[in-house]
This record gives sequence, structure tokens and C-alpha cells, in this order.
Amino acid sequence: MKMRDLERASGVGRETIRYYIREGLLPEPERQARNVATYGAAHVERLKTIKRLQEERFLPLEVIKRLLAGDPDALPAGYGGFPELGALLAGRLGVEASAALTPLETFTKGDGVIAADAATLDRLGVIRIRRTRKGPALDRLDARILALWRDLRRAGFGPDAFPAAQMRIYADAMEALVPTEVANFYAGFEGRVEQADAAALAQAGVELVNGLLAALRIRAVLAEVAKRAPPAAG
Repeated sequence: MKMRDLERASGVGRETIRYYIREGLLPEPERQARNVATYGAAHVERLKTIKRLQEERFLPLEVIKRLLAGDPDALPAGYGGFPELGALLAGRLGVEASAALTPLETFTKGDGVIAADAATLDRLGVIRIRRTRKGPALDRLDARILALWRDLRRAGFGPDAFPAAQMRIYADAMEALVPTEVANFYAGFEGRVEQADAAALAQAGVELVNGLLAALRIRAVLAEVAKRAPPAAG
């Protein structure tokens, strides 16, 4: 299969797929020519495994890489507790996997800009457009992301002021930050609190840290804008 077929089958964007290949998480494809690559079922299954370990176990990529290589000591202490925490936390945050999918056309109908942006965000691995019998659709969290993105465009931020590719920077930042946050959470609470209490604590932590990150970002934005201000006269 070609790259676009692999994206569709795995739900992972091509830029992320290429990154996984560079990092050794995914095997190299067969190459008939310099710019012609062929992927197989093994690539699809490996991508689904990586995605599952990230979403269900909150494992960082370096641990996933060691697990895929068969390292029996890949999992440090603190992994494996709270087996239902992911589902409990998703429910508390309103993004449970069992929720009905939202048709993509809810956001893109009659709006070519958002349709193109949605395709770009999917290709970059920021959201995942699911192919269903009723047409392209989004899960609850991806629908929330795309709704916020649409609001950003409607507020006046066009492609020059806010290119869709910038979202990959945000996603990379979160993927770098969250494994440490989750590891610290497990180190602090595993074996000390019940699973339901852990879910409540995790919800509070997510919501409060979201506020902290927003405040830190405001400060950074103001500092960067100040650098661009003209020097004060005399």
C-alpha cells in the first residue's frame, strides 16, 4: 500500500509516520525507487500498537520503542497500576471513547478553508478523521479541537497569521511534556489512593495545569511582543 493508504488504515498522519521511521519505531518500507515506497500490514499493526500504548497506557515513545524491540525491562516502576484510569479520566473530561462520532461535515460543509485545514491537521496527526460507513467523522476530543480551530479562523486568523502546520508544534510540545506529568502522577499516587480517587485527582490536575499553561503562555506572548516594540523615544 502507498502512504495515503497507510494513513487511512492506521489513522496516523504521514509526518508522524515518517518520524516513527526515522526514530526506529517503524520499519523502513520497501522502496522500488527513490520516491516510491510500499507499506504492508505489519506497518498498520505497528502503528495501531504505538497509538494504543500512547492512548491507553500513556507510555512515552522511548519506552514504546524498547517494548517493541522486546526489552523485558522497558517498563519502569509505576506502569500498570490504575488499569481503568484512562476510561475513568476520559469520562470525567467529557471525551469518553464510547461517545457518538461527529460527522466531519458538521464543521466543513460550505467551508472550503476548514475542509482543507481539517485534511492538513489529519495528515499531521493532530486530529484523526475516521472513515465510517456514513462518511468521515471525528471522535469527541478531535471534534472539540476542530471546533476551536474553526473559531480561530472565524476570529480572523487566516493561514498567514496561523498556518495549520503550527498545530504540529503544539502537539509535539504536549507529547514531550505529558509523559513526565503522567510518570510523576503515578509515582505520587499509585498504591496510595483508590482508582476512583486517582481519576478525580487526575481530572483536577489536568484542569488546573491547563490554567497554569495558559498563564505561562500569556506571559511568554507578552514578552515576545515587547521585543518587537519600537524603542522608546529619547
